[in-house]
Amino acid sequence: GRLLMKIKCRIMKKLLFIGTMFLVLAACKGNSSDSADDETKEGTLVNIGGEKTPIYFMTLEAEDGDKSKKKVKFLIDNLIVQKLKLTESKIRNICEDGIRYADWNVKFKPTYKSNETASLSYDKEENRIIALMSGTAENAYGVPDNLNTIIPFDIKGKMIEDKDGIP
Repeated sequence: GRLLMKIKCRIMKKLLFIGTMFLVLAACKGNSSDSADDETKEGTLVNIGGEKTPIYFMTLEAEDGDKSKKKVKFLIDNLIVQKLKLTESKIRNICEDGIRYADWNVKFKPTYKSNETASLSYDKEENRIIALMSGTAENAYGVPDNLNTIIPFDIKGKMIEDKDGIP
């Protein structure tokens, strides 16, 4: 009982933090000058906040269940870059794994549609990195339902899997 409540409390704190990160990302989204500029940044770690208040993001291409392509912008926790000192390549690999496994628990995969924003955050208590992916997928009745997928990584960027190889 207490352990489950403690876990739920931690998840709620993380979702609140990530929700705040999404708001920051949405507010900063209007800063890009044109789509050609965004193209050059795909797969590149970008700091849009400056040295004193860094705000890192990376944009990658994702494929929805219907095979259509879209850009997903990851907001990346400063601690992943500054404290853990992960390389741009390692961060890109984490983001790519996040995209790859975003729909792992969807029953009707062709209906999955990824959101255009995602996040990587550092969980200090568990000492791990969390990729939060969100999107929608239809349920058995054809009704779209919101979906959040949390994919854990160790502090070196290796995905943490269960005995069945599922994040």
